[in-house]
Amino acid sequence: MTVKPAGGARVSPKDEDRPGPEELAELALVVVVLAQGLLLGAWLGVFPAHAVRVGGFPPAPGFFVRWAGILQTVLAAGYALEWIRFRRVTLLVVAKALTAVLLGVTWAGEGLPLLMMIAVPLEGAMALAGALLHGPAERSRRARARLRLVTPAPTQIRPSGRR
Repeated sequence: MTVKPAGGARVSPKDEDRPGPEELAELALVVVVLAQGLLLGAWLGVFPAHAVRVGGFPPAPGFFVRWAGILQTVLAAGYALEWIRFRRVTLLVVAKALTAVLLGVTWAGEGLPLLMMIAVPLEGAMALAGALLHGPAERSRRARARLRLVTPAPTQIRPSGRR
């Protein structure tokens, strides 16, 4: 049996359980941001002196750089947990937007090393993508949930009474 949604395209019952393109794009964003957070956290935690040098910053105590790495890792775990439990990207959008704003203000006021200047549009783009993708992905999830509630009509009507 096929169900004909409002758009006119036919959807088979097997296709009803598959995530839509919006959901897949949102999931891909979460995976990319999670990978970025874990890689950056590991880099800051394992190679603090190298990370500070490549980042273009003056030498800093290893403790603070490692602490920043731990915070990156915890934040990445928060992105994953929020997505897995609630299918939300609120933490991702807020954290990435605030990071982009902080970097932008610092860039305008004090200047930033080249690597950090590249991070400003990347962080902003990830926040914007999360904000723009979440609404359509949520609508897609809800539409699939509604389709699962609709049961096909019986093909044969049985007479009432005894069998």
